Amino acid sequence: MSGCAKAAIIGVVVVIVVIVGLVAAAIFGLGRFFGDVEEALEDSPCEYITSEEASEALGAEVEAVSGESALAAILGLIRDTRLLADAPFCFISDEEAEIQVWVSVHAGSDAADVFAAEADVADGQVVSETSTDSGSVTVETDPFRGEDVPGLGDEAFCVEAGPTVSGGVFARSDDRVVFVSALALAENQGADVLGDALCQRAVPVAEALLD
Repeated sequence: MSGCAKAAIIGVVVVIVVIVGLVAAAIFGLGRFFGDVEEALEDSPCEYITSEEASEALGAEVEAVSGESALAAILGLIRDTRLLADAPFCFISDEEAEIQVWVSVHAGSDAADVFAAEADVADGQVVSETSTDSGSVTVETDPFRGEDVPGLGDEAFCVEAGPTVSGGVFARSDDRVVFVSALALAENQGADVLGDALCQRAVPVAEALLD
């Protein structure tokens, strides 16, 4: 066999090896990519309440997942952030997503101060005050604090329904503050007792979080 023929054969073999290597790398890369996507889409459990505890509190089969989970991140767009907006949160839902509840939790030695500050927000706050020749004009936020909830932790009150038609309860026990916000069921929307209904649904969840 001539030197040219040998060189041609070696060249073909090298090309085949390179192609096989590229294909293998591509397959491995795709596997890692889809594996990472699948892992990212997996719902991590909530660290504050188990699915079993949430199911018992709500009287229905639900799943409690971390707010960092893909599902919670998507549905978190309609989460009630009027209180504990920057706190870690979890999402609770049944399979049909008819029940949707968000729980936000703050833990620390400053819990009493955090509760008091957030309670001021719920009472309504002055946004701006402008003096004019005829007097002063004050712009305030609408209060959304409901009735106190005796027996729930050290202090607690209902939270009236907000723009996202969700409301619930805000409570503190020792060094933990929780905000449980439930989305209104279809049959409750527009009802005069909406705030009370959401508070009553949220209270057992708050009790489980504060135990």
